Amino acid sequence: MVLKLSCDGMTTIPPVLHRGARAITPHEFLDALAATCVPRFPQARSRAQRPIALAISGGVDSMALAYLCSKIRPTNQWFKVVDHAISSPCGIIVNHDLREGSAIEADNVAVATRKLGVKSHVVRISWDEVLPEGTRPNDVPNIETLARYLRYRRLGTFCKVGQMATLFTAHHEDDQYETVMMRLLSGHGYRGLQGMRPAVDIPECYDLHGVYQSGFIDDQRSRDPFYNIAPNDRERKQLRRGLRKEVDPAVIAREIEAGLTTDLGIAYLDDYDGIATGSKRSPRLVPLELEDGGVMVYRPLLSFSKDRLIATCLENKIPWFEDHTNADRTLTMRNSVRYMRQNHKLPVALQKPSILRLTERCQKRVAYEEAEAERLLERVLVHEFVPNTGTAVVTFPELSFPSRPRRSSTSPAARQRRTAHYQHIAALLIRRLLTMVTPERELSQPAQLTHLVSMLFPSLTDPSSPPPPPPKPYVICSVLFTPLPNPATPPPRWLLSRAPHASNLPRPQTTFNRRVGRPPSAWKTTGWSGTRAFDGRFWIRLLHRLPCRIRVAPFEVEHYKPFREALAGDRERKELAAVLRRYAPGKTRYTLPGIYATVDVAGLLGGGGWWPGMGQGSGQGQALDQGQALSEVSVAVTTHETETGETEAGETDSGETDSGETEPAHQTKPRTLSDVHTDWWDWERDLKSREQLQLLALPTLGVCLPGLDHWLRWEVRYRKVDCELLRLSKLGGRRIGRRELRERVRRSYRWIKLGRGTRPSRRRWKGVGESRRLGH
Repeated sequence: MVLKLSCDGMTTIPPVLHRGARAITPHEFLDALAATCVPRFPQARSRAQRPIALAISGGVDSMALAYLCSKIRPTNQWFKVVDHAISSPCGIIVNHDLREGSAIEADNVAVATRKLGVKSHVVRISWDEVLPEGTRPNDVPNIETLARYLRYRRLGTFCKVGQMATLFTAHHEDDQYETVMMRLLSGHGYRGLQGMRPAVDIPECYDLHGVYQSGFIDDQRSRDPFYNIAPNDRERKQLRRGLRKEVDPAVIAREIEAGLTTDLGIAYLDDYDGIATGSKRSPRLVPLELEDGGVMVYRPLLSFSKDRLIATCLENKIPWFEDHTNADRTLTMRNSVRYMRQNHKLPVALQKPSILRLTERCQKRVAYEEAEAERLLERVLVHEFVPNTGTAVVTFPELSFPSRPRRSSTSPAARQRRTAHYQHIAALLIRRLLTMVTPERELSQPAQLTHLVSMLFPSLTDPSSPPPPPPKPYVICSVLFTPLPNPATPPPRWLLSRAPHASNLPRPQTTFNRRVGRPPSAWKTTGWSGTRAFDGRFWIRLLHRLPCRIRVAPFEVEHYKPFREALAGDRERKELAAVLRRYAPGKTRYTLPGIYATVDVAGLLGGGGWWPGMGQGSGQGQALDQGQALSEVSVAVTTHETETGETEAGETDSGETDSGETEPAHQTKPRTLSDVHTDWWDWERDLKSREQLQLLALPTLGVCLPGLDHWLRWEVRYRKVDCELLRLSKLGGRRIGRRELRERVRRSYRWIKLGRGTRPSRRRWKGVGESRRLGH
């Protein structure tokens, strides 16, 4: 018998196990993995091995998980977890640093894990990220919530650096029981009583690129991508045959006779209708790329009880560590539920078997409702989805009751129950469509969508209730539903767009910082900035050499007129107005991201050598304007820049004090600044004090001020969108099948969008991001 180690190093006797508890075999664990870790990208072809991450706490559950993961390769060398085979498991031990000896305990857990053949790393939580200076973490009332937030962010960051897309946690059957009990005591409905899901996107990392539902495009752009979705030789031959069949020589001859000078491969496929007929359509937008990927959290032990995990550790002589805080029933609600279950005899309805059966019934009910909503989703027409503006044009299906209902459903009570059921299914359908546009992470519950359901599906209104409201604009989950004028018969088309920002709430924004620190002749970029989230919908990164702060904020109405007048000519102004009118009508345009400079850079973009106001009154600025380096001045003061040229929002730049004043980052010798440097720092401080915003570009629309290309570049991507919703987009009057969509995704990522290999033809991909014009 193996003794377990407590946190203070004392040995304790293991608890008495149930007679039926037996150790988990590696083959049982592989079966659980196969049921839990389904492929994320079935179209990808890869035999490369990839490590998986394990969240190790040192308890009996996580140590059993580490042991079972170490037996995957000896049992089946090419067993696939999600989309790849396993090279080696990697344990991550998080040191919360909340009590004395936590660092020593984390090191002991790492040593014990390495003896199992699992690589282990200890990461420490920094409480300074969420707590003010001088605040002790143990004095904060919501310490458990903050610890969970920081823990998952550390785990997600570690997985991104280690190129691991799979994270295993050791939640087991008893944890599921305690979770459902806590939700039952809190008054949750049957959707909340499903318990923990076996596979979810990593939480608390919504603004970390490459961690939460992102990173797939960067993987495809790498020299050796992990997910191989490039078409093989057989698919290339099929693509060539398909293109030959689509080309009509007679049409090409007519285009040549009409004097068409554009590239035939571009004009014929999609732009032909607008070029040959001479229509005054708005310029086509290049659709944004859609993100995907990120870290997924899997719970493969949910079907195993804690007794079996203890038996696994005892049989294989695996030590584990006990945390004495888990025995404090006054610390957390989970500890109270655990104490109540272990020390009191609960009613049969609240015991573990009954609660788990309740969980299974709730899961089956939710699965049945989701399947019914999925069938209803097949009847929805998504005429257009534009990721550049985050808008969608949708026609909802007509729902009506059977003309000859069954005898059992003719009673008012039965009809009322059936109406409520259909309204609930319609609310689930609306929730699915909301995910395409909403910036919020938490959607409204189906019961909160009753008014919107009665407006979109008037046939589901109970005859005894008031008549349904007429179609009118409605806001829910920061999404604006706007009915569009439809020349044909109803049902009407609806425009789903981001709702205008509330005046009493702060605008979403992110700042890319940069200090001047050098003369104009030495201004240069330090590389692409990190990719950041904006408004919960877009991922943005910049490459710039402007010596000022660049801010990404919503397009404001007061900046529209100066921005339009600063464009090159009347043609550009008309194109801007046409694009806004076509893709961002009304107040939708004022939810688009805009790139702002914090100072007036009009003279700089126009070819000026320096900004007005630099060195006025002293004359020293003229020497700097001529390109004189700082090292040539009498007093040598060296400055430095950050590696990326930016800091996170809310942080000060290097060499800046909390009060906003700028100081030299490093001095070779404690000398007095010369007049040149005094003038330099005074001007830089004055520049920050009179900060004003100037709109430089609307990146999602591809519109910018003339001359900006030499100073700033950007890359914008839209967040992950469900492929089932993208499949509803119309193409040429027909729907895209799942097999065709899968082939389009594979070809588009590697050929059309990412530009790898030979580009066959620049045919726009309308299955994702763009479809034909409304009504065509």
